[in-house]
Amino acid sequence: MKNYKNISKIKLFIIKSTLFLGQKTLIGRGLVRKKLINFINYLIQYGTYKESRFICDVNGIPFNFYNDKLTNIKLYFGRSENKEINFVKKNSSDNSVFIDIGSNMGLYTQNIAFLINNNRRIKIIAIDANHINNFRLKENLKLIKYKTPNIFSFVKIKNCAVGNRNTRLNLNFSKGLANGIISKKKLKNNLSVKCTRLIDIINQEKIKFITNLKIDIEGFEDRVLISFLSKCKKKLFPINIILEHSMKEYWNKDLIQFLLTKGYKQVFKNNSNMIFSLPTKS
Repeated sequence: MKNYKNISKIKLFIIKSTLFLGQKTLIGRGLVRKKLINFINYLIQYGTYKESRFICDVNGIPFNFYNDKLTNIKLYFGRSENKEINFVKKNSSDNSVFIDIGSNMGLYTQNIAFLINNNRRIKIIAIDANHINNFRLKENLKLIKYKTPNIFSFVKIKNCAVGNRNTRLNLNFSKGLANGIISKKKLKNNLSVKCTRLIDIINQEKIKFITNLKIDIEGFEDRVLISFLSKCKKKLFPINIILEHSMKEYWNKDLIQFLLTKGYKQVFKNNSNMIFSLPTKS
């Protein structure tokens, strides 16, 4: 396979074995994992390839392996956001809807799409402003076509930022974040992107309800959710929201308090993410 042409069989075996052990043993955590990531980058030249280097399984699900700033190798150790992903899986029944805002290369989307079969049909909208991430997500989804040949009839990929109005904004990479921060300022190395309101995306896709919504857009979460939930009909309120809060210093408003006032209850929190759910009617 062409993905392997610049990696010897020995190196490939070592890397895949390292990732496997990282998923199954304690070496996939903490400082040891950091050392293993540096070791892998040493073996296959970190950041020099845009295409997939090879295909690997992450907790039984196939992913293309990338090793640059856009896709952090730690994801391939299969421990990133497992509790959050499993929560979405548990709450993704037949005919459910999942919206993945800030989908990146598809850690969440690929996991949820892998559930799709004749008895569990899930509508997925994956949204990311970076066209490279969208390409990588599409390539990952192709890996599960053997299981679901019509996967792209279930998963729609949207190449845009999401905000509180339709406009053009910039991805600012000056803060050192690989995926950038949405900014109105136009700097030398910024990437100009289309910004679309969430309600417009939902209307385009004829979405009538939202079961699960995950949002991770580097401190822009408040603009999206406050604008959307303030104006949409109650039937469009996501039943569950998986929210990154680690960059809340960039929020203009207190999104957490806003969600609580809208009737959401906090059901999970760690250093990066929170999960909110609407109480079920008894």
